Amino acid sequence: MSLIERIEKLTYRVANPIVKMILRSPLHKIASASVALLHFRGRKSGRAFVTPLSYVRDSDNIWLLSAHTTRWWMNLRDKHTPVSLEVARKTYTGKAQLWERDSDELRDRVRRYLCALPRDAKVYGIKLDENRTPVEESLAAAAPQLIFVEIRLD
Repeated sequence: MSLIERIEKLTYRVANPIVKMILRSPLHKIASASVALLHFRGRKSGRAFVTPLSYVRDSDNIWLLSAHTTRWWMNLRDKHTPVSLEVARKTYTGKAQLWERDSDELRDRVRRYLCALPRDAKVYGIKLDENRTPVEESLAAAAPQLIFVEIRLD
């Protein structure tokens, strides 16, 4: 089992419930600057899901980054999937668009995400240079396993 898979398993079972509780409490400020709760429906089941995710906000867009080994993003494969987000105890609605295949566009989006939130680079095995920007060889090696989601807020 890879490091990412071990982190994901531990996160899903232990950390996610704790993070959800914190983000919905008066203590939310310790995490809500970079962690949001994503609400979405199962693509096949229609079941409601909520998962905490690191995010970057760019004006009326929210960016999310994940790995192919996670499963939540599969529910966003339909173009412009309706979702909602809890950010700092406020709820926003929007449409999600997914990039799941390595491409110049995915790499550019990941590069911008990691420049805004460099702490996430280590999770995905991406090295940063002295300016805290992704090292291209490292990004190229990781890109085939990455998922990028952009949510355009309503």
